[in-house]
Amino acid sequence: MLQAFIDDSGWDGQSPVFVLAGYVAKTEQWDAFSAEWQKALDHPDPASIKVLKTNQIYRNNVPNTIFHGWTEEQRDDRLKMFIAAINRHAMHGIVSVIPIEPYRRLITGKFKLEQLDQPYFLAFFGIIIQLLRLTERLKLDDKLEFVFDEQSINKPVLEAEFEKCMAVSPPRAKSLCAGMPKFKSDNDALPLQAADLIAWHARRYYFDQYSGRNPQDQPSNVFFAHMFEPKHDIFSLWTEEKITVARDHLLGRRRSPPAKDL
Repeated sequence: MLQAFIDDSGWDGQSPVFVLAGYVAKTEQWDAFSAEWQKALDHPDPASIKVLKTNQIYRNNVPNTIFHGWTEEQRDDRLKMFIAAINRHAMHGIVSVIPIEPYRRLITGKFKLEQLDQPYFLAFFGIIIQLLRLTERLKLDDKLEFVFDEQSINKPVLEAEFEKCMAVSPPRAKSLCAGMPKFKSDNDALPLQAADLIAWHARRYYFDQYSGRNPQDQPSNVFFAHMFEPKHDIFSLWTEEKITVARDHLLGRRRSPPAKDL
């Protein structure tokens, strides 16, 4: 079986973009990944850590953060261990980026479904569709299981909408999907820590860009560049046109969006 582990970053009222991102691999690859990732967590020099929390990794001067008291070199060496595990075992990465301003202008408040006021909804289904298409394009017969980081978002609504989505999906998509997406904690599913790592770095890239800084000049970009390869991985930026197409489809103004739009 194939498994996709996905996490989010940026829905905090401050970020200019919302990002949903992660990796897909076969079950046995994730088993090997988890063993290597755990070794990186347990590495004693200068200290072991319990969970990699990406929003803390560049704050090693802040008390009670995971790398507090570490030098930048020590922190970077540990990050290289984690990224090496990703590169050795993950098959493909995926990053979905939704700019907050056009999303609010075009989507927020226009639907009875409250969850659509948050960009998570579009990114959630966009990633599911894209990864199922990737599975079909690569002619992989393995079923694909989706595992998302636990969220405060209304899971019953997502599950109900997922069932509706699958009901109108082509037979091939139904045959490739392993069923209802699962929601787990990154404390229990180590691949979700890798998803958190790429989601945060992708969000930071756009945060820097929207702030007038060159993202490629920032220290975090070096690590992002080693976690995402455009020729190998899937990148989806939700332009205003793409958001509008999705909105009109959800409002029933079009029977279905063109395949290229999602």
